[in-house]
Amino acid sequence: MSEQMGPKTVDKWQYRISKSRLENGIPLGRFWLETGPDLPHFPVQDSTGKPVGMILGQVIDLKNKVVLESAWQAPVALGDDVDAFAKQVLWSLGGNFLWIFINDEFARIYPDCSAQVPCVWDASAGMAGSTAHALLDDAAYAERLDVKLHAALGVDGEGWFPVDQTAHIGLKRLLPCHYLNLKDWCAYRFWSIAQAEEPLEPQEATRRIVEVVRAQLEAIIATRKCLGLGLTAGRETRMLLACACSFIDKIEAFTVVGTDRHMIDSVVARRIAREFKFRHRELPRTTATTEQRDRFVRRGGHCYGDSNSWFHPSGWPIADSHVMVAGTGGEVGRGFFWRASDHKDTRITPQLLIGRFGLRQEPSLVESVDKWLKGLPPLNGFQILDQAYLELRMGTWHGVQFCCNPTVTRISPLLTFACVEILLVLPDEWKRESRFVDEVIRANWPELMQVPFNSLGWLRDSLITAHKVATNPAVIWKRLRKMRGAA
Repeated sequence: MSEQMGPKTVDKWQYRISKSRLENGIPLGRFWLETGPDLPHFPVQDSTGKPVGMILGQVIDLKNKVVLESAWQAPVALGDDVDAFAKQVLWSLGGNFLWIFINDEFARIYPDCSAQVPCVWDASAGMAGSTAHALLDDAAYAERLDVKLHAALGVDGEGWFPVDQTAHIGLKRLLPCHYLNLKDWCAYRFWSIAQAEEPLEPQEATRRIVEVVRAQLEAIIATRKCLGLGLTAGRETRMLLACACSFIDKIEAFTVVGTDRHMIDSVVARRIAREFKFRHRELPRTTATTEQRDRFVRRGGHCYGDSNSWFHPSGWPIADSHVMVAGTGGEVGRGFFWRASDHKDTRITPQLLIGRFGLRQEPSLVESVDKWLKGLPPLNGFQILDQAYLELRMGTWHGVQFCCNPTVTRISPLLTFACVEILLVLPDEWKRESRFVDEVIRANWPELMQVPFNSLGWLRDSLITAHKVATNPAVIWKRLRKMRGAA
């Protein structure tokens, strides 16, 4: 791919970086950076004022509780230990961001803890960017689209591209906990559970998580937009509500209302708002037109096609007025990929992991997962499953959606390195029992525990599940693959 093969302009919330001059780009060391409309980007300095690149995204300074609107200064000097400096920068920030760390000596791209501002790259062309949509013109986009793999993994439904695969031949994805070295265009791991700090006492861990979450909520409240809390019937959004207890009058909760899963969310959220008397607004579930859905998928580089691609217009009415806050990421603290038969000595194979994903055992996927496993430091079975959830699910399924719908600003306060590190080292029994969420609620707004989670009662829940299966048979096949992957 040559620089002429890229699109003439970069779309909203997208970016690209090249070793060759970009017509609309700005110089960044020996590289050129071009950003699309409305993608915030700010220079970064170390504590001595030395330039250390650029940061992109909707970034929150955790210590000062502010959403960045201008250049940011790191709390420490670069010094001789670049890895220690990088960790200080990454652990100081919340929101969603990508740090392009460039100076006279280094040229690296670091994602946040779940790669929420995505990065893909073409090593042969010396280019990186948010998606294939930002790097390839229409002809190259169509020519390099791997239609066979896209179909095999069910990406038009509940499937996705785990590991570093993308929908386009020759483009690789930067995973969480890895940086891309722009000198050799290779990715390197910089963090894993093996490097986590010593576990805190569980009660101190929950207190610290609340502190980090509240810092981000307060930062959003201080902006010109209203904080909109996405309230569902689940645990994580209830936990965020508990964290906001002391300033509940400054937020507005939202629930997308509709059939199936949204019906449970609608009824439970409505009850919570009524009983605890805070502002709550219902957004009708709105289905995208085929053109809108195609644009959503294209903006994500054909790496995501799940239900959000059809229902993303539901959030448009509040796009200009609110920052939406979600509970995404709490699964990291409750062993999402664990099964009852698992133990620390469980042997984690590519086939087992792909089964837990609910995806087909596609040969190229097996090979990629095997390579990912071999690149890990020594970890036990539980740790590998948790690392896989963070990198191969959050980073490659959740993170890729950032560019798909460049309208509503969305922040997931649990998806910060500061929180994720704590969640990953919680006691195993806490993870199995999903205790950390309940403990946060009990400590901050215990009355919220009186309302059941994710349920309208056995009969209504069963009817909703039956309707979902009848209208989307792919759900059954995915569940069967997960069951086969449980062993």
